[in-house]
Amino acid sequence: MPGGDTRRRLLDAAAAVVRRKGAQALTLDAVAAEAAVSKGGLLYHFASKRELLDGMVAGWLEEFGAEIATAEATGGSTFAQAYVRASDISGWAEAERASEFGLLAALAAEPGVLASARSHYGEWQARLAEGAADPVDATVARLAADGLWLADLLGLAAPAGDLRERVLARMLELAAER
Repeated sequence: MPGGDTRRRLLDAAAAVVRRKGAQALTLDAVAAEAAVSKGGLLYHFASKRELLDGMVAGWLEEFGAEIATAEATGGSTFAQAYVRASDISGWAEAERASEFGLLAALAAEPGVLASARSHYGEWQARLAEGAADPVDATVARLAADGLWLADLLGLAAPAGDLRERVLARMLELAAER
């Protein structure tokens, strides 16, 4: 679908602008230039910067939700363990982290965009707590996974090597059924 391809290209361009130049550089003009489309072409798909930001967040939430579902289905995992596995972006190339940067940019630039993320996270937390033998341990694992994701994304001294493997193992242990 050509329209869908352009929309995806615009979202990828927005994430690339943020990754290379920071959230403050996220303008409609910059995204149009990055995607090699006219500003009118961008406005056809996203009538405002807010719509572009909403699209970035919606795409990220959809991707993350799919990663959780895949980890749950293929790993024989509890929902909490699948959440921990889906949050581990340590092996991703910089280009693969583009949507993650886009999410942070959207949330920082437009606090109103948080409503959608809050809703998804609320649903995930409720599901995690309902399915866990110990909702406190499962919630600690989720919060640790979120912190590890942020440390990886921003280069904030995320653990590496054996320490990382031991941290992940502990998080998965906390997220296990008892």
